[in-house]
Amino acid sequence: MTGVRYSAKVIIVGTGAGGAAAAAVLARAGVDTLILEQGRYYQPSDHGDILTGMRQMYLHGGMTLALGNPPILIPQGCAVGGTTIINSSTCFRPPRSKVDHWEGPSWDALEPCLREIETRLHVAPAEESLLGGNYRVLKRGCDALGIPIRPLQHNLDGCKGSGRCAFGCPTGAKQSTDRTFIPDALAAGARLCTEHTVVGVLRKGRQVAGLEGISPSGPFEAYADVIILSMGALSTPAFLLRHRLAPWSGRAGRGLRIHPACRVAAEFDEAVDGHIGLPQGAYIDHWADKGVILEGISMPPGPLLSALPGAGARFKELAAHWRQLATFGIMISDTSAGRVFRGIGESPFTATYQMNQADAEAMRFGMVRLGELYFAAGAKTLYTNALPYPVIHSVDELRKFEACPIKPGGLELMAFHPTGTCAMGADKKTGVVNAGLQYHDISNLYIMDGSVIPCALGVNPQITIMALAMHGAAQLAATLTN
Repeated sequence: MTGVRYSAKVIIVGTGAGGAAAAAVLARAGVDTLILEQGRYYQPSDHGDILTGMRQMYLHGGMTLALGNPPILIPQGCAVGGTTIINSSTCFRPPRSKVDHWEGPSWDALEPCLREIETRLHVAPAEESLLGGNYRVLKRGCDALGIPIRPLQHNLDGCKGSGRCAFGCPTGAKQSTDRTFIPDALAAGARLCTEHTVVGVLRKGRQVAGLEGISPSGPFEAYADVIILSMGALSTPAFLLRHRLAPWSGRAGRGLRIHPACRVAAEFDEAVDGHIGLPQGAYIDHWADKGVILEGISMPPGPLLSALPGAGARFKELAAHWRQLATFGIMISDTSAGRVFRGIGESPFTATYQMNQADAEAMRFGMVRLGELYFAAGAKTLYTNALPYPVIHSVDELRKFEACPIKPGGLELMAFHPTGTCAMGADKKTGVVNAGLQYHDISNLYIMDGSVIPCALGVNPQITIMALAMHGAAQLAATLTN
């Protein structure tokens, strides 16, 4: 492939949580850094209606699926900022118990990175004025049953509570990487090429000499001493497999964890107006020891109503009462594992994931606990979209749902946190990269994204990914500048 030729000391592919954090560290250390991003740069004024936002900033227009029973939607960003531009802005530190058991950086090594990230991204508990109606009614149920509910930590600065986090922040309040680490990297001398899609690998012996791809102006080639893949836990392993950078018998692409999630809607006599305020404002970790966490989730009226059961007159009735609907989400720390394969045709990857029975039971457990809180708050009806009880009218029916057999295929699920597909490990037998995020098979190839996390964290992984990338990039910078 011919065309424009770039060269740098380090090339980073991707501008999400990992790639952007790594770019900032390397550029500040004086390392000549080139960043390639397949999406474009969006300004707050570019964030229009929901459908436009999904078409522009979501990979595949928001229709990224893990195939299985049931199929699970996994939204992925496609823009400068990656998935940080469309996520809920939620920032949990990783559980120390998880960090202490992985073959990667220690808690003491990561903690300074976490502190720096929390300062740079203005991480703090959400203001109660921004939590909205979903929080108000559920807190009433929590108070009645003695269950603690707390504001979530967010990376926000001057949030106005528009409720648009998942479609690009129209006020610029969300501190996604397009507003933080990428500008930091550029100010320190890094170069960014947007709308540059990498399609091939240039080799030199057992090393990766560079990458080739397509841009709006035509083909390009980019050469570097070190390549960092930060395309995410779905695209990165598929890229390794597609370009024969990983043996088919290896671990690349295996061990996909996704934090399956669902939501329960509840209808009240009062106006809830749950679409106002932060989409995820509060959380309940009372059952975290069971791998279940409840997180606030709000949806604009259109998507909310389209996800509810009913048709014809029943749908018309629900639509008329949309202001009286509250929603909250259930997320589980999954023990199931999926796999990522190279894509077919123009698709960058194919993902499969089959939820096991234990995880289905954990999801039902969370739905029942949330249902109890809703009824304690005065809800009239629950909408679970789960078989065999998609609609529940009383605590008695909730008990029947709790006791009846459940199959994974009877659940309607989404997932937001793919990890594990290029896991850290001490050697090739236990992982794809080492503790420094260096690829075991190719010494000048590094991976710095969610794929390196070797387990389900049980919490939103955004700042964990950033911290791992910062730590790995600092180690790499030290070797390149000495």
